[in-house]
Amino acid sequence: MCGEITIKTCYEGIEGQNMEISDGTIDITASDDGLNAAGGNDQSGMGGFGEDMFSADEDAWITISGGTVTIDATGDGIDSNGDLTVSGGNIFVSGPSDNGNGALDYNGTATITGGTLVAAGMSGMEQNFGSDSTQGSLMMNLTDNQSGEITLEDADGNTLVSYTPMRE
Repeated sequence: MCGEITIKTCYEGIEGQNMEISDGTIDITASDDGLNAAGGNDQSGMGGFGEDMFSADEDAWITISGGTVTIDATGDGIDSNGDLTVSGGNIFVSGPSDNGNGALDYNGTATITGGTLVAAGMSGMEQNFGSDSTQGSLMMNLTDNQSGEITLEDADGNTLVSYTPMRE
């Protein structure tokens, strides 16, 4: 049986130097970052609810190879001060409504080789997966705030993935 984690309200959802998610169900609602591989570089663990002071940390990383991860974060949805690797799973991120954060935020490299990831949020700090990825990714920047369901269909009109973010 797979594990289940539900975090209904918090500042940082799950934070640590390294994160490996391979199965189970994780549901996070955070007032800052949903997943944060900080390597001890931010101030959130010190009671600081102000601006995080991040720097690159090659020893910090997030790897997702399976499971279902749903994140509602008003800060960064997924934030790695090192690398971000996705090879499986279903990941849904409702990211920030301000341009000072991003649905995906990483300081190393980001690679996707499998799985499904839908991340929505403001585009002031948008990041997409890098050229080492073997799976395609799509990034759209819109000129106005949008709300409602995001749906990706194949050429025959079959729904491949559908997600409704929590915010515009």
